[in-house]
Amino acid sequence: MNLLYYYFIAVFVTVVCILLTITVFRNFGILDRPDGVRKIHKGEISLGGGIAIFLSMTLILYIIFPEYSPGSFGNHSALGSIWVISSIILFLGLLDDIRPMKPAIRLIVQIVASWLVIVSTDVYVEDLGNLLDLGNIQLGSIGIPVTIFMVVGVCNAFNMLDGMDGLVGFLLLIPGTFLAVLSSMYGNIGLLYLASIVLSVFLVFNLGLLGKSKKIFLGDSGSMWLGFITAWFLICLSQNESSFNFAPVSALWFVLIPLVDALSTFMTRIWSKKSIFRGDRSHLHHILIDAGLKKWLILVIFLLFSAGFSALGFFFIVYEIPEYYQFYGFLTVWFFFHLLVKQPMAIRDSRY
Repeated sequence: MNLLYYYFIAVFVTVVCILLTITVFRNFGILDRPDGVRKIHKGEISLGGGIAIFLSMTLILYIIFPEYSPGSFGNHSALGSIWVISSIILFLGLLDDIRPMKPAIRLIVQIVASWLVIVSTDVYVEDLGNLLDLGNIQLGSIGIPVTIFMVVGVCNAFNMLDGMDGLVGFLLLIPGTFLAVLSSMYGNIGLLYLASIVLSVFLVFNLGLLGKSKKIFLGDSGSMWLGFITAWFLICLSQNESSFNFAPVSALWFVLIPLVDALSTFMTRIWSKKSIFRGDRSHLHHILIDAGLKKWLILVIFLLFSAGFSALGFFFIVYEIPEYYQFYGFLTVWFFFHLLVKQPMAIRDSRY
């Protein structure tokens, strides 16, 4: 059957799931309300975006590609297990949306979910590649705690960056599309494009293009779940668990913005002697908003940088650029971002 027909079905299923989720969440009062500090949007918005995306993707896989549906995923049984276990993170986030919980509880559940993935799939980062031009860095069983640390880090990086309409959605849509193109180049079916289609439909609602009554946010359930899924998907691709794969360091370029922002935020909070779990307005999008930039301009800035970094990751993979060049490039971007943006802000805040 023509792929365009499949994509049309994907759009239809996603729209129905989003509209249904908005209605249910409004009826149950699971809404995001502005507080004038970190939440400065207008009106009460449904927090069901993550649930809607999860339901859409699950239904689409069962209807369009049953051989890839959760529980089978064709030859990629690890991805099926990851998808099912990820529902734990989704449920955790939903509870956090309804009644905020302590950061420690969220971390514990994220760690347990990651452990379940490793136990059920035996997939984790065993090889970091030739990061230092000294030969491959083999982790062996040490890769298990390293993997959990990575997954939990990415999970929370996306959660912390979810503070502006469309931001997380676009930061996943752009690299996801690059990966879909890369997958097609290796002869795979256009399965990954389905994720891009679902995210595109979500963004139409998330940006309020259909009116405020149909606006929807990811919520903690959505941002943490998307971070969890993204982290494990990249791990599978970097550990030869797919028909096409790449060096582990290449994965960094597809999630560079959330990672760099989270790492630098933790460092500035430590510098300022604050808890690393304490929410504030020190993230990059908050800095730009407080600097007076329009939200649409901030979104365009993020889009351009995300496209640029994803294109670099794509280029590195296609042309097999040495891993140590990629790693030192990542460290350079992080260093300059922290030196020119985050550190000056931390010094300024410490004076008050």
